[in-house]
Formats: sequence, C-alpha cells, structure tokens
Amino acid sequence: MRVLHTADWHLGRVFAGFDLLETQRHALDGIVAIAAAARPDAILVAGDLYDRAVPPEDAVLLLDDTFLRLSRIAPVLAIAGNHDSGRRIDFGRRLMREAGVHLAGTSRSGVEGVEIADRHGAVRFHLLPYATPEEARFETGRDDVRTHDDATRARIAGLEMAPGRNVLVAHLFAQGGQETQDSERDISVGGASSVATDAFGPFCYTALGHLHRPHALADGRVRYAGSLCRYSFAEAEHRKTVSLVEIDAAGQVTVEEVEIPQRFGMRTLRGGFDALLEAAAADPDRDRDLVRIALTDAIVVPGARERLRDLYPNLLEFTVERAGDPLAPTGPDTAAAVRTRSPHEFVARFLDDRYPGVADDAIRSLARGCMERAVAGEEPA
Repeated sequence: MRVLHTADWHLGRVFAGFDLLETQRHALDGIVAIAAAARPDAILVAGDLYDRAVPPEDAVLLLDDTFLRLSRIAPVLAIAGNHDSGRRIDFGRRLMREAGVHLAGTSRSGVEGVEIADRHGAVRFHLLPYATPEEARFETGRDDVRTHDDATRARIAGLEMAPGRNVLVAHLFAQGGQETQDSERDISVGGASSVATDAFGPFCYTALGHLHRPHALADGRVRYAGSLCRYSFAEAEHRKTVSLVEIDAAGQVTVEEVEIPQRFGMRTLRGGFDALLEAAAADPDRDRDLVRIALTDAIVVPGARERLRDLYPNLLEFTVERAGDPLAPTGPDTAAAVRTRSPHEFVARFLDDRYPGVADDAIRSLARGCMERAVAGEEPA
C-alpha cells in the first residue's frame, strides 16, 4: 500500500505581518500534483490544518478546495492538531466521510478507524486527533491519565486493532523529536509533554504531525512529515517535503521524501549597511525571498531599515547586532562615582561604551553641544 503523509499546513498563518495564504496555496498545488503523479491509496494529514482555532474565511475556502481535489485522487484521512478547534473540524464529518474525506476533530465518540484494502488485504488507519491529558481522561474514563504519554497510551489501549497492518495518525510530541525554535506551540503539561516511542509498538507506521522538520524515529516506523511551508526563520534551512510511504504485506515500510515547491525562499542577511547595499545590487532573489536582516554597524545609518526594505520588499525582521553589551560599563561604577560625574563625563562614557573606536572628535563635539543645549533647556538648532 502506498500512503502520502503530510502535516502542519497552518492555513491562515501570518508571519511578521506577511500573509502566507498565497504561499500556502502554491505549496498545496504542489501536493496535489505529487499525489496525482504518485497515485497513493490514502492521503494522511496529521493535524494543524489551520493556524488558529477560528481561521480566516479564505483559509477555510482553501482547505475545502484542497480536500476536494485530493479526494478525487485517494481517500483523505485528516485529524485536528493543537492549533485547530476540534469541534469545528468535526462539523460535517459524517457527510464528508461519504465523499471520501475522513475528518477527526475529536475522539469523544471513540477513535475513528478507516480500513482501506490493497492486494494483500486491509490496512486499518486509526485517526487520533490532538487531545490534552484532561480531555483524554474524560474520554477514556481513566483517572490515572496525567501526562501526554498517559493520554496517548490510554487512547491506544481502547483502539479496535486489525489482525494485520495498523497505521496510527496522530498529532503529538514524540520523545526524541527535533523541535524548531519559534515554530511549534508548546503543548507541555507540568513539564511532561513528550510521548515515548514504544507507545507506538502496535503500528507498522505512525504518521505524526506537530514538529515542523521532516524526520523519523524508531527505525523509521514513526515519522514527522514536517510543515507545509517555512513558518519562522528557524526553518530557513528546512527542506519541506511530503512522505510517500510504501507498506508491504508484512507491514515493513519504506519512505521516499518528495519536495514541496515553495513560492518564496527564506534567509538571514548579516553585515554592515554598505556591504548589504552592495550585495543587494547583485542579488537575483531579493524581490522574492522572505528576509531577515541583522545590521552590524556600530553606528546605524538613519533610515537604514527603510532603505533596505526598498531593496528587499519582503524584509520581515530587522535587528541591530553589536559585539557584547554596548551599554555595559567598562569599569566599576559605584553610586558615589555616578553622583559626582559631570554631564560631559556621562556623554564621554556613553560614546566610549556604545561606540568604542568609532566616535571621532566631530561626533563627540556634536554630542557635547546637544547635551549642553538640553541641560540649558534650549531647542535644538
């Protein structure tokens, strides 16, 4: 059996004020094309369909269109993640099932199982949407459920397993998973957020969502497909893929990663203002990439951000980096020493500490003049 595994679409995401919906549409077009070429027997979407519980209308329409196109290729099996509202995902669930789209927003009425047959017999897919330990405790009726590991094991224990091949679709943080800073929302409860991979022993393949970097655990039987697009600069080097999974008659799996086309690149540029201007002139992707710039000049050129944005229209983050702490005092400063310091000494110390080796006599003279006018209560010249 061939399965296409994807996850973490986060439709409706806005990153640093930049609406990513058209970026997501481009990537989803790519997934539809991959599915049409690969002809899988099932398409799995392991949670975080949307970026927030109440998604924007355009994101809902995009999901509807994508599921329609994918369902014409193979049955779609999708679950809610921790960013989704499970109850909203459940709306129309039975009706969509008739159209070949199996949605599991919650498991309050039990974990849904979907059987799909190939020439070797049936494979049973278990759709385990995200649930907090409190929700799992209520669903399972077990008072001993306190952590995500407890919750996952209790829910798995209640599954109706097939005698042969079983596949789990879930959204959680597996022990040993590779987190990405600034990308995944914390799901920890009392510091116990992870689920040990031995919990997935009954399954020949576990299709996971939540972590944004594609990677495998437990000898490849447990896998994160990764996110649809790059959603933070920490993901700039990620290769975004879907996983094409082949499950043989004995339940052994092989996986091929197929790259998802991305509308934009993402990168961080670091350097002095003049060097960045020079590099921009020869940069063929400056109009296309999502960019973060870290300026390293000791004295920042006025209007630097605006001038760089003219060259890099998708400049999303701008920071100034200086070696060490530019405001840290260079010697011991007792309260008595500070009280006896003259205004001229304050200006000199500030320039020495913040702009070491850069503030020349002209800058110092200008700073002293500004300070004297400020002390005298005069308006700037």
